Amino acid sequence: MPMVAGEGQNRGVKRTGPLIVLVLVLVVIGAVAGHLLGRRSEGGGGGGTEVSALIGSEKERYFADPEVKKALAKHGWKVRADPAGSRQMPTRLPGYDFAFPASASAAEEIRRHGTPAGDNVAVFSSPLAVATFTPIVDLLQSAKLASRDAAGVWRLDLKALADANRRNLKWTDIPGNTTRPVAQNVLVATTRPADSNSAAMFAVLLNQATGGDLGAVAKLFTDQGAVDTTSEEPFEAYLRSGGNSAPMVLVYEAQFVDHAVNDGLGKGESLVYPAPTLVCQHTIVPLTQHGVEVAKLLATDPELQKLAAKHGFRTADTGLTAPIFQGVRPGDAPLPTTFAGAVADPGYDTEHALLARLHERMS
Repeated sequence: MPMVAGEGQNRGVKRTGPLIVLVLVLVVIGAVAGHLLGRRSEGGGGGGTEVSALIGSEKERYFADPEVKKALAKHGWKVRADPAGSRQMPTRLPGYDFAFPASASAAEEIRRHGTPAGDNVAVFSSPLAVATFTPIVDLLQSAKLASRDAAGVWRLDLKALADANRRNLKWTDIPGNTTRPVAQNVLVATTRPADSNSAAMFAVLLNQATGGDLGAVAKLFTDQGAVDTTSEEPFEAYLRSGGNSAPMVLVYEAQFVDHAVNDGLGKGESLVYPAPTLVCQHTIVPLTQHGVEVAKLLATDPELQKLAAKHGFRTADTGLTAPIFQGVRPGDAPLPTTFAGAVADPGYDTEHALLARLHERMS
């Protein structure tokens, strides 16, 4: 039978119509699958679900460690970690699965500014310390600013330091000083309290040591001039300069121990502890369900906790840290085993009020 004009064309449309629908369905399925798997990426051990974290800079080396990446990948995770000052984190939360500042009070501030998906999780801890050099420790001892405690650990007397700064004690004022004949005030280099947890916690310690003399506390910060915003920046400058820029730098003990264990101590690199000091609880604020799961893993997995100890952090299981810490003796001084008399984290409200008053004094 002769084909009516247009009939072949109509049949072609009938044939291709279902194909077009099928293609569209496949495209939609592909798009959905791509969205669901979009957080998958390659990594050690075959890859894993990628989560994004906002972390204190002192934890960069931990998350960059191939062993840590491998341990996370075993559980199906890959962490993309971006560094920031703990006090800067509340304004940068969108798009992150968890925030990991360096104290419980900083974590509480983040929690109040964000939308947490679960409880805060304390993962490990690290006390505040001062990275310096053996000849500088000797000068501090001569100036009656530092001494060894009963266990042989070097302690920096914060009350004596504040008193010395009130009278503008300079390095050249210390009798017999041939190590650092510089007419600069004797100071600990820090970050800005408004940006960084380490400096904020140091302000808490100074406030206690001076009996609440905010003028003296502010002077110890303002006399430094321009400063960095994250704790890793001044520590790296300390390692590079060999004391030529800042002979005393506020750090987390973990940064120094990490350097000692994984790089080896350089000539004369030493560590003293503020008296009083404060043990900072590095705490995760989970912002998504993925963040909840990774936080729990970081805090409980034995392998990840052991790797945290390798990077200088103190874990709940002291059996993990003890073998590592016993091998680190800066300036022939042991690392403390306990911190009796340490100042407690003041909590968000108390610390926020202190920093607000301090900011007024420093402005």
